[in-house]
Amino acid sequence: MVLSLLVLFSTGRALLAAPGVTAVGKVVNADGKPIQDAAVLVYSAGVKKGFSIFCPTCYVDCGKRTFTDSDGKYSIPGLNSDLVFNLLIVRDGYSAKFVNKVDPQQGPVETAVLPKRIPPENPSQIIRGRVLDPKGSPVRDALVEQEGAISKNGTSFGDGGWIDLIAVTNDRGDFEIAYSKPLVAAIVQISPRAMAPKLSTISSGTDRKVITVTEGATVRGRLVRNGEAVAQAEIGLSTHSQIAGETLPEVRIGTGDDGRFALTGIPPGRVWYLYAKMDSLASRGLVADIVECATKSDGQDLKLGDISVRPAYTLRGKVVLSDGKPIPPDMRINLFSDRVPDSQSLTLASTGVFEFKGLGRGVYRLLPSVRGYEARDPQSLELLIEGDVNGFETSLQPKAH
Repeated sequence: MVLSLLVLFSTGRALLAAPGVTAVGKVVNADGKPIQDAAVLVYSAGVKKGFSIFCPTCYVDCGKRTFTDSDGKYSIPGLNSDLVFNLLIVRDGYSAKFVNKVDPQQGPVETAVLPKRIPPENPSQIIRGRVLDPKGSPVRDALVEQEGAISKNGTSFGDGGWIDLIAVTNDRGDFEIAYSKPLVAAIVQISPRAMAPKLSTISSGTDRKVITVTEGATVRGRLVRNGEAVAQAEIGLSTHSQIAGETLPEVRIGTGDDGRFALTGIPPGRVWYLYAKMDSLASRGLVADIVECATKSDGQDLKLGDISVRPAYTLRGKVVLSDGKPIPPDMRINLFSDRVPDSQSLTLASTGVFEFKGLGRGVYRLLPSVRGYEARDPQSLELLIEGDVNGFETSLQPKAH
């Protein structure tokens, strides 16, 4: 799903926030009165300069959230100063609102005004639920995100058609999201605080369905090189299944000074990929193998032991434009891993030269982003890396109008 979970270093510093900036703002109702306990989330992001077709909800900052205080004010620290952000603000009883193109360096975010939410009259357009913990107590402030809409004509995925993209549970653990057309059911992802996220299929109608969330498992290990700790590297954990409606958000955490990490609140009964993120090791010229693992039960303490890093491969290449022009300023090229949601992004030089470090053996896909141009041979951008690659070249041609 579009919102990923961000876990902090044990030292309390945000991962890869270089340099960090803070977004501050205020949320009020239609009468101008402050709204307390509204959830404010970084929904998506984009570059300040140039052009990029990198997934807007895949940046590290996406998924960060906070809640407004009694004055309706909020603060989200540690945001990347190179990006602008789209914030999503939700509160029970109000319609969700986006605040777009937020640049924290330009001062406070514009005040968000939330109108009262008026639900559809047709109950088959509404998904109602109640989130409880294993003791039957309500779970408040859990995020509920739509994953798929199930109708008589089949299942559709994506944001289209939803009146409510996201909801937050209230003091009773209740939530409600609505669709623009009648539904049989919906697939939702529930993300409670300090507990495991959960996917659930909920039928539409007047009845409120109960969903029980649990503590989840813990996945821990240590990143080492020749027996020595590898500190302040970023670890990612993602579901093996990438089928729509079955995928959970990537979880990220940093290694401490002793190279150790512990990912908590991991859903049981799933198979996972665990990996060291390329960006956190590339500057050191290192890489770690992807580790497959499985969580079986709540409360499980899954110990993966030492995970070794080793010297990484480098991909050196060049993007050329078929019309012979230089690359415009602030254009980018992205590199994606084929197996896990891991990527790197670079700004292209005017000559089109680029260099990606921190690569292990595997399949990768390049995505050059130059405004007005497209790949002449898209298949050539899929690469099997088995060692250092020098002199790779790809050509972009003007887009057909």
